[in-house]
Amino acid sequence: HRKMKKGNLNIEKAYFLLKEEGVPPHIIRHSEIVALISVFIGCLYKKVGKDLNLRLLAVGGLLHDIKKHESLKSGRNHALLGYEFLKELGFTKEAEIVKYHVYLKPYFYFQKIGEKEVVYYADKRVKHEEIVSLKERFKDLKVRYGRNLKTRIKLSLLGKATEFLEKKIFKEVKEKPEVIDRLKEIEEVRGVLEEAVKDCSACWRNLF
Repeated sequence: HRKMKKGNLNIEKAYFLLKEEGVPPHIIRHSEIVALISVFIGCLYKKVGKDLNLRLLAVGGLLHDIKKHESLKSGRNHALLGYEFLKELGFTKEAEIVKYHVYLKPYFYFQKIGEKEVVYYADKRVKHEEIVSLKERFKDLKVRYGRNLKTRIKLSLLGKATEFLEKKIFKEVKEKPEVIDRLKEIEEVRGVLEEAVKDCSACWRNLF
């Protein structure tokens, strides 16, 4: 990976890392959809005159679970593993997005929406490889991870915070959360991501 330290981490390099790290196809598909939602929201922000970095959104979405398969074997936090991996390669901003994609930090209530919050939110709209509502996603999380009362309470609080974030995002972009469901029509994600990062307004207009 040493040769990748120079320049930006783009979509092509992100796919290269996913392949080189042996990420299973189902995790790659999940990550593609998270990236798709993230970039779409970024484009909605640009539409109302607010700027988010589309490249960071695409790459952050693609790589947020790059160490998920390893964590299932080791028991370590996959967000921290991914953070350490990308930081070691010199991709600090991308590493930060991966680090915070599981839990929201309290500061988000008071600061403007950034790439970390968007990728976090996008991940909470994708159950396995399917776009779903926050309600359905958190219901699934409680079934899978709510093994004790403490964890269930933590997930409930996180769900409420994520609902607040959702309202904040879509109030700013003047849309409803259901607009994300339109992305279900897209099957081949990589090309859409590449086009959207180059010219998001033209890209989404052609898709819909």
